Parts: sequence; C-alpha cells; structure tokens
Amino acid sequence: MKELMKFIFTIFSLITVFSSIIVNETNVFFSTLIQDRKSKHVHIDTLVRMLSSENHYFYDPSNRADDSIIHHALQLTTNINLKDVRSFIYEEIPGMFTITSEIIVAGEGTDFTNIPIESSPPIEELLKDREIKENSLEKIPKETPKAPYIQPEKNTVFIYHSHNRESFIPHLKDSFDASSAQHKEINITLVGKRLGDQLIKKGIGAVVDTTDVASILYERNWKYRQSYDVSREVVEEALATNEHFLYLFDIHRDSVGRKATTTTIDGKTYAKIYFVIGKSHENYKENEKFAIELNRMIEEKYPTLTRGIARKDKTTGNGVYNQDLSERSVIIEIGGPENTLDELYNTVDLFAEIFAEYYFKDAVEVNG
Repeated sequence: MKELMKFIFTIFSLITVFSSIIVNETNVFFSTLIQDRKSKHVHIDTLVRMLSSENHYFYDPSNRADDSIIHHALQLTTNINLKDVRSFIYEEIPGMFTITSEIIVAGEGTDFTNIPIESSPPIEELLKDREIKENSLEKIPKETPKAPYIQPEKNTVFIYHSHNRESFIPHLKDSFDASSAQHKEINITLVGKRLGDQLIKKGIGAVVDTTDVASILYERNWKYRQSYDVSREVVEEALATNEHFLYLFDIHRDSVGRKATTTTIDGKTYAKIYFVIGKSHENYKENEKFAIELNRMIEEKYPTLTRGIARKDKTTGNGVYNQDLSERSVIIEIGGPENTLDELYNTVDLFAEIFAEYYFKDAVEVNG
C-alpha cells in the first residue's frame, strides 16, 4: 500500500511539474502573438512580459500570480522550482548551483565564473594544526603607536566570523587550496580585529567577536554548513546584551583565485571586496539597499576595489546568513586564499574610511 501511494504521488508530481512548465512556456509563446488588431502593435505589457522572461531587470513581482501550495511544497522538499527549468539539473551537473546566484552589481572583472563560492572543507581539515611559513608575516607593516583615542560611548557595529579559521595559502605550510587554507590563529579574525580598531579610531563603537566556530562544530558533531547556526547564537546573544548594535558584519575571505580577488591602486596591492546578500527572508531588500550604497561609495573613490554584490538563496548556501536580525547586515568577502594578510589589511583600512562616511551620514538622517 505504501509503495502504491508513493508511486501515485510521484506520477502526480511529474504531471504537475510538466503541465506547469508547458502552461508557463505556452503562455509566454502565445503572448508574443497577441496584438492590437487596430494598431497592429504588441501591447506594452506583453512586450515587458516577453523581455522579463529573458532579463530579470524587467520582472515585476506585483504582476505575479500567487504560487500554489504544490509549488512551494515541491521547492521546499526537492529544490525544484517550476518556473526555473535549470533547477531540474542542479544536482546532476557539478558547479551548476553557482548560476543560481544573482549578481546585483558587477564590479570590474566580475561574472558568474568568479562569484563568491562557499567552500565546504571537512571539519578535520579545519582543525589541522598547520605550521606558519617562516618569514611570511614579516611584510606586514606594524602600526606606529598613536596617541590614545577616546572610546565611543555606544557600540553600534558588531563584527563576527562564521568561518573563523579561513586563512591564506602564502602564510601556511602544506596549504594548497581554499579548503586547506585554514588556521586556528592566522585567519580572517585578524582582519575583523583590524576593521574594529580602525572604526574605533574614527569614533565608531565596534565589538569584534572571535568565537572559534570550527571547534564548536566539532564538539557538536555538526557539518560545516551549520557554521551559520553557531554564529547566529553569537549574534543573538550580542543583540540581547546591547540594544545599540545596528550594523552586523560577517567577515569572510572568498575561495576563488588571486586574479579575481586582487587589485592595485597607486602602486599598492589590495584584496578586493565582495558583498553577499541572503534573500531567503522577507526583509532582505533593506540589507540589499545598505550594500548597494556602500558599494557605490567604494566605487566612487576606488573603482577597482569592489567585485560587486551577489544575492543568494537557500539553493546556493544558507540563504539567510543571519541578515534577518538587522536591516544593516551583510557578509563582506575580502580577498581569497591566495591573498596575504597585509593586502586584506590595506583593504580594511580603506573600507573603514568609506564606512565612516556612510555611518555619520546615516546617523544624521536617522536622528535628524
């Protein structure tokens, strides 16, 4: 009986899927034939619909009919989207998932071949005790001591690291790719600390969290993809203890090669920035607006520093990235595994400068 019900449900699902595809595609096809007989011209709404089927820029969600329960159930259980034929082969072709990410703003040299990749190293790889390459950190300039600065009254920026052990091949022995570029000390948290220090110097209260997410995953026997579940606990605790936190920065380094993640400005080498927005929550548009403005300000001063902004849903990763907890929350990918710490530090210094401009302008608008 159970097998029969399973067979019936499978047949019903297949019929639903293919009938929906046929109806959708047929409607688009026949809409091209609908003309005003008097003027012999295609109606403007028909033309826009035709364009939107090829270019999402013309897509108007207000004209979309409500999706059925079956549509939502199928997408939830199988990741198949009846309105996207590509979803039928995502899991069959390696790398196919990358084309489901949306590029909101493309920086110089950015396309679907180098959008941010969520590598998924085994937990054992994260916890390996790797040696530091001798003299690899000597190039990093040490900051000259400056006069003490006044600690801001309120801490409004919370910086954390969901993938805290992300490190850099040039600094590690026996590291040859993004998955093996992991270290318990020389890692992305140093970049987050640098950003926090720079913001405080500019009068912006910032707290930097360096929780060892990798160790917690190991203790709980969790998968790497659950890193965001651990960091969510960290962020929620921070928000519960400080009502002033408004800006949430999850700092990462990307997994793509050096060519895509590096630029030179006035003879100095920098690691490029890429913003990532999770769209699998209802308020993602506010975070997107925040990222677009930051990206615009960066491009205005340092055109090659930013790789742009990508939008991701649950088919390409976590899809939320804790960004539902604040309207000014974003993942900031800085550099990649082939960059060096000094290149990321250079970038963070410029980003702090840009963000300070945004921050004080934003404070005036909010309070004014």
